[in-house]
Amino acid sequence: MYVAVKDHIEKLIKLLKQYEIEYNQAPEEYYYKLRSCYNLGASCDKLEKAAQFIALNRTCFNGLYRVNGSGSFNVPWGKYVNPSICDSSNLRNVSIALRYSKVEIKVSDYKEMLLENAKEGDFIYLDPPYSPVSSTAYFTNYTTDGFSYKDQKELAERFRQLDEMKCKVMLTNSNTPLVRELYASFARNTIEAISKRAINCNASKREGHTDLIIRNYS
Repeated sequence: MYVAVKDHIEKLIKLLKQYEIEYNQAPEEYYYKLRSCYNLGASCDKLEKAAQFIALNRTCFNGLYRVNGSGSFNVPWGKYVNPSICDSSNLRNVSIALRYSKVEIKVSDYKEMLLENAKEGDFIYLDPPYSPVSSTAYFTNYTTDGFSYKDQKELAERFRQLDEMKCKVMLTNSNTPLVRELYASFARNTIEAISKRAINCNASKREGHTDLIIRNYS
C-alpha cells in the first residue's frame, strides 16, 4: 500500500513539473488549453485530473474555484509569470501526513456528513459560501447549485442541532444583518474579524471588510 501511494505521488509530481515547463513557454495559451482539457475530462485518469486541478489552481485568477451553469470550470487566467505549479516538497509532506494519521477525506453533502459522523465533544468548523453583503456582492456560485438564502437557513439549523448534541462548533460568515439574525442566540460568542476579499478584481475593494466568527462556546 505504501509503495503504491508513494508511486502515485511521484507520478503526480512528474506531471506537474511537465505542466510547469509547458505553461512557461506560452502561459495564457497553455492555461486555456489545460482548462479545456480539464472540463472535457473524460479521457483523463484520476491522477491526471488531480494534476490538472492543481495546475489550474496555481495559475487561475487568485486561486478561485468556480463553475458555470453547465458545471464547467470557468475561472480566467491569472496572468502569473513563472508560477510555482509543482511544490514537490509540500506534496510529499502532505502525502506522508495523510498516510500516517487518522485523517479521512470524504466527498459528501455537508448535512449528510454531519448527520453520519458528528458526536458529543467533537470540534466542527464550518466555512460556507458567505451571505452577500450587498445587492451587487451576490457571488455564491462556486458550484452549479449556488448557496441560497434557504441554504443559509438550513446551515443555521444544523449549527443549532450540533449545539444541542454538545459539539463545539465554529462558523465564519459575512457580517450582515441576515447572518446576525440567523445566529442571534449565539451572539455572546460572536466576534468580528477584519478580513480581505482576495478574489475581488478591484484591489482597492479588497480591504476594510469584517467577517463574523460565530461559536457556541466561550
